[in-house]
Amino acid sequence: MLPFAIIVFMVAPPARASDDGDSPCRWQDGIARHGTGPLPSGVGSADFGMVPEACPGFDVLARLRGVLLVASDAPDFYGNAGGGLMLRLRRGVSQRTWVSLALDILTYRYVANAVVRSDRFSIGPPTFGLYHRLALPFAGALAVYGRLLLPFDTARDGFEVGGELGLSTWVPLGTRHGLQGGIALPVPVDISGGQLHGAFAPALLAEAFWTPHRAVALFAGAAVRTQAIPDAALRSVAVRAAAQLFFASGLRLALAAEIPLVGDDRTDAIVSLLATWIAAPATPIAR
Repeated sequence: MLPFAIIVFMVAPPARASDDGDSPCRWQDGIARHGTGPLPSGVGSADFGMVPEACPGFDVLARLRGVLLVASDAPDFYGNAGGGLMLRLRRGVSQRTWVSLALDILTYRYVANAVVRSDRFSIGPPTFGLYHRLALPFAGALAVYGRLLLPFDTARDGFEVGGELGLSTWVPLGTRHGLQGGIALPVPVDISGGQLHGAFAPALLAEAFWTPHRAVALFAGAAVRTQAIPDAALRSVAVRAAAQLFFASGLRLALAAEIPLVGDDRTDAIVSLLATWIAAPATPIAR
């Protein structure tokens, strides 16, 4: 499946350089509208289960993410820490449709359970996504998408596959602020030792953004992750905050943090450093 996804990504016809005139996804009045969608700062592998941007783009994103869990109040101390580097490519195939290919290039996990210690490096998994922005009678962007989790992960004895459908939206409320978010409906399936275990884990994201300067965007909001099948559970309710810088060269730098407050997930914090290069910015930033 991975070679097929790579072939589709490479041979898909490129989008035309010009965008439709009423597109909300371009830079307007010096404000960095393009690229201010939800940042991939959650726990999903290669973006799986995380709400994506609502606007098309031709860009390369690198994300360095750290995750920490410390359970010192348990009968025996338990904790784990991890870090990973993800690389994601996006390209448009029309004015409203685009594809993505993402891979966790390298992930490190360290686990301490009472007196037992272990650590491991791994590669994978990848994801392949197809996205389409719908036409709206009002300002904003709404995209539907489907994403596949492909079976390549050296951290597993078996393998995991999955599919995901969802919606992503971006709604301006003024020239410098607005709302964004969406819903993700992932279905991961773990296959190991001849056993098949599937789940349905809906996630909801809502956040506000503010651009106090044409080169700066700030975000704050919350993410809710649940499990509906096989057993209903609230995985986490987490607060999110992020800051992003935009440069005329097409480079974007962002720092994002997510802190789960309630739920079965005991993760203490998720911090991500993201660098994105846009192949063809709509307009340079006026300074």
